[in-house]
Amino acid sequence: MTNPTPIRPFDDAEALAWLRSQVGGRATASAAELGRQWGWNRMRAGRRLKAWQLAGYIHRDAEAIVVTGGAAAVTEHVRGTVTLQRSVTRHSATAIRLVALGAALALACVSATFSINGLTAIFAGAFWPVITMGAALETGKLVATAWLAEHWQGAPRLLRAVLVAMITMLMVLNAVGVFGFLTRAHLDHTVTAYLAIADRSAEIEARLTVQAQAVADLDRRIAQIDTAVEESTRRGRAAGAMAIVDQRRGERADLAATRQRELKTLAGLQIEKAKIDGERKRIEADVGPVRYLAELMGAPATDFERPVRLLTLALVAVLDPLAIALLLAAGARPLTRAPAQ
Repeated sequence: MTNPTPIRPFDDAEALAWLRSQVGGRATASAAELGRQWGWNRMRAGRRLKAWQLAGYIHRDAEAIVVTGGAAAVTEHVRGTVTLQRSVTRHSATAIRLVALGAALALACVSATFSINGLTAIFAGAFWPVITMGAALETGKLVATAWLAEHWQGAPRLLRAVLVAMITMLMVLNAVGVFGFLTRAHLDHTVTAYLAIADRSAEIEARLTVQAQAVADLDRRIAQIDTAVEESTRRGRAAGAMAIVDQRRGERADLAATRQRELKTLAGLQIEKAKIDGERKRIEADVGPVRYLAELMGAPATDFERPVRLLTLALVAVLDPLAIALLLAAGARPLTRAPAQ
């Protein structure tokens, strides 16, 4: 075999034609040698030879490969193979287009929902008109994109430029609405939680201060009674001390009982304060990933807003543009290769 290695790999028809062009339709070569002649690897050449042998197009023995099918049979086989390959390719392309279209519509719906919600927050005085306008604009944007993808070559340049400018402006408006929605969602959750915790914490701190003062006052009054008794006893007037004790025993007992009640109240307030501190730590744990993101960006660990804004901008930058790109991809026409000579 003196045929040079082909510039591109043969297809099945060309490989069978090569075998038929040999003297007597007979080739004495191994699968590896035939693979080199056809631009295939040894495994592919071996698989195709087995398939052709099973189909009755060739006969293989220990010495040679002989083409047994006529030209019409081989041609029909090749045509069937090519038709099958084209059908599989066409169905695969259709499936990919449908998946791309479904993903584009899903992203567009999510983006439109976020955008319209954000715009209603900005123009709160016209809730339903804003929803109607936003839905119409989003629909127009998708239709304009699909129309451009279908008629790009035949559309006038001015019309293409106008539609591209309008689609770009609508994408910017969509980004503003999505940014407003995501920012409001973040701020509503964070601010509401922190305000509730701050209000409860301030109330508990005030009640703790008052309760601690009440307990301290009771301690002071009880200490005054005990000091009077000790002073009378130290001066050797036991009878006077006993008289004081008898006179103020009931008062001291009442004060001690009141002190016990106030201590229980104080302990309950301290427990409630500890619960509030635990809720504050739980809220801080919710923004833990944001804190780590801030540290990776070199920002202070307490600066949550900067990384949240950047993350929001990143989501805005990919949500609607990705929907438009997938819609264009779903409507794009595949490039067809020129047939081999």
